[in-house]
Amino acid sequence: MLASIFGHLTLRYTQTRLYSDYQGHKETQQFEIVATDSDSVAITLWDSELKEFRIRHIHFEGDRYWISIGRQREWFRKVIKSPG
Repeated sequence: MLASIFGHLTLRYTQTRLYSDYQGHKETQQFEIVATDSDSVAITLWDSELKEFRIRHIHFEGDRYWISIGRQREWFRKVIKSPG
């Protein structure tokens, strides 16, 4: 049952927005890049539940990246869509 929730989330980043799609549930969030280094970036996003800006660190490893979700890591892989 747990495995059925993974592999359905798509995230798309632009310069200032994060677009997410989880099984048809779509959201858009504005973010700001606050720091970068050779293998990570830190952004700020508004958390509507906590009613505050939160810092999210995105860590890159090859063609994959991960973010912390509590004490866990959620991994993503880069997908390039072909035009058309």
